[in-house]
Amino acid sequence: MNQSEISESNPESEEHYVPDRVLILFMGGTHQHAITSIQHYAPDAVHIITSGDFREAYIRRLNEWSRKYGFRKGCVQAVSDLFEPTSVPSLLSKVFNVAGHEHNLSKGRMETHQWVIGITGGTMHMAAVATLASNILDARAFYVIKPKEGEAIMPNKQIIEMPALTVLKTAMALKATDVNEIMEKESGIIPELLENTQVEPWLLGRLEAVGILETNANEPLWRLTWMGEQVLTMLRSGPMFRLRLGDETFSAFEGENPENYDGGFHG
Repeated sequence: MNQSEISESNPESEEHYVPDRVLILFMGGTHQHAITSIQHYAPDAVHIITSGDFREAYIRRLNEWSRKYGFRKGCVQAVSDLFEPTSVPSLLSKVFNVAGHEHNLSKGRMETHQWVIGITGGTMHMAAVATLASNILDARAFYVIKPKEGEAIMPNKQIIEMPALTVLKTAMALKATDVNEIMEKESGIIPELLENTQVEPWLLGRLEAVGILETNANEPLWRLTWMGEQVLTMLRSGPMFRLRLGDETFSAFEGENPENYDGGFHG
């Protein structure tokens, strides 16, 4: 790897280490969507994966963007076989190079669920690899919508996040009855949510981290996000959810009325 491609920053060594929020961008010839991504996510570090044709250009741009937007300059990883059958493993290996770079820099303290991966740039199979990489790393994949002609660039409006496997896995940690409660309420007060459901503070933090819920920094409030609504709706539509809901309802009934339960063994 070229020395100019490696960040010179050292990991923080204080006791309360805060992992960096990393942005990985798959890039082709156009680069405006990268600026939109940086403005939206305000990352701590940015890495770029591209083809050999654009490597030098993105090394220069990453230097410029790093100075302008105040993030740590990561690596520019380039493949030389973009249109060869070997391109998919090559692209994926570049993602692992980035992960290895961050692992070494953070001394293994990185948290990839806080990472985001842009799938907008490059070819369709680059986008497919980027999506696969997001699921492997438990990161979030996102797409930048191209503004209409004459429309202003609005980073908060033109980013679409894709639900990842980690989002569904986190949603499945919820009790079925709690899924229904959250879907019905859509928003509320955090202490009431913790009291009226089996959601614990650690799970509330994970639900927020993956984008299912949002909390208010100034008040103890929560709300269901658009993505959270889609994921929980999908979760509720399956037959396993109905089985889980039935089991939970029966268990609650059994706990409240043990004298009516006749499913045990009799001596």
